[in-house]
Amino acid sequence: MLRATLLSVSLLTVFASAAIAPALSEIAVAFPDASETRIKSLLTAPALTMMVVSPLVGWLSHLLGSRRLLFVGLFFYLLGGVGGGLANSFDQLFGMRLLLGVGVGILMPMSSALMAQFFEGRERLRMMGLSASVTSLFGVIANVTVGYLALISWRYGFAVYSLGLLVLVLTVRYLPPMPGSGTVKGLRFRLPGTALWWALAIFLLMLVIYAVMVNISLFITGEGIGGPSETGVAISCLTFASFFTGILNARVKALLGRYFVLMNLTLVTLGYSWLTVADSLPQVIAALLLIGLGNGFMIPYLFYRATTSVPANLVMGAMGLMSLAISLGQFTTPLILDGIGHLLGDTSTRFIFQFTAIAVALAAASQIPWILWSRGKQSDE
Repeated sequence: MLRATLLSVSLLTVFASAAIAPALSEIAVAFPDASETRIKSLLTAPALTMMVVSPLVGWLSHLLGSRRLLFVGLFFYLLGGVGGGLANSFDQLFGMRLLLGVGVGILMPMSSALMAQFFEGRERLRMMGLSASVTSLFGVIANVTVGYLALISWRYGFAVYSLGLLVLVLTVRYLPPMPGSGTVKGLRFRLPGTALWWALAIFLLMLVIYAVMVNISLFITGEGIGGPSETGVAISCLTFASFFTGILNARVKALLGRYFVLMNLTLVTLGYSWLTVADSLPQVIAALLLIGLGNGFMIPYLFYRATTSVPANLVMGAMGLMSLAISLGQFTTPLILDGIGHLLGDTSTRFIFQFTAIAVALAAASQIPWILWSRGKQSDE
């Protein structure tokens, strides 16, 4: 049950923000005085407190002990998650989202770091792939559930966060005493440059992922394609694609080798390009499947590379840095993309999707010189 317990901790992180995405349009109706940007910020608000908490997880784990810190994280997760459905004002709802971020800020780096502590080598990559699959599967269930619950009331969607109670039971019952936390003092100076590189990579990937997450509900509703239930189905397809990529990640990486990143960025480019011109739910679903496949392969790969880029005693610190980058990417996505839209004179969701497609295409093109160089180097050898 150790594997199931570790996977259960990691699956909670998928509910940090995206779980309520299908209800976003209904929340906007419930709080008409809130601007569109503020409504979007509900998805990324947890990232604000995650940015503060995540870098401290290594130190907190040493101070409180890993098991106790997990319980603290689960407490804030349940309080902020379920409490969001009880909010009577937008400010209260935003505050609950911030508390949720405290819990996720603890749980996210710990879930990856614990896998790195209990598993090594190929088994570690396999566990991280399974983690992505599990979170994607439950993301599908959560998005569909929230989409239909939002038809009754936007408040009911927050009930998905009660899953934290089950995870708490599993943690108490099956998580064994853990090895030393490997607390990192002077994290900023001791982590090697490679860890910073992988943190930057996951930050940029979050911008790509949340470009669709924070806009798809308003896009589907605004374009007359559907409502909350259709949005839930569409987002579920996005996350469902990641279910398969998590299982196949290690095999596909071994098969494609140096072409792995290029393939995934190409899939994401095609997905956003299709989304730019989509005018029906099947087209939206097909586009999100492509985006989900590309991103689904990349996330566990980046986390695995981050854990192998540092010594064992710095893994907790590296995961804290990765979580900080994820939180920063999630929180700043609507600000950055809306800002670009205002700067370029087009704030429509279609333009945001088009801009993202072009940006990812350029990133894919940047891989080609490296591929040619690595092929030439291999032939020389």
